[in-house]
Amino acid sequence: MNKKTRELVLIKSGEYMLDVSKLVFGGVVLVVILQIEQLSNRTLLIIGMTACVFSSILGLLFIILSQTNKKKGE
Repeated sequence: MNKKTRELVLIKSGEYMLDVSKLVFGGVVLVVILQIEQLSNRTLLIIGMTACVFSSILGLLFIILSQTNKKKGE
């Protein structure tokens, strides 16, 4: 895989993970507001926020890696 393709894949993967993070956050908020689940709100918030933080950190890591690879290539 050449450098341009690797950079593009990392950027798009980072953006995708950030979008997943936003969707998880929105889903957790909706479930808590509508009280759909049988789980306690505390458990749901802990699991949802952990998934949200993990996916956002992973997305930012992908974007940072793409920028690092871009700087090394110059």
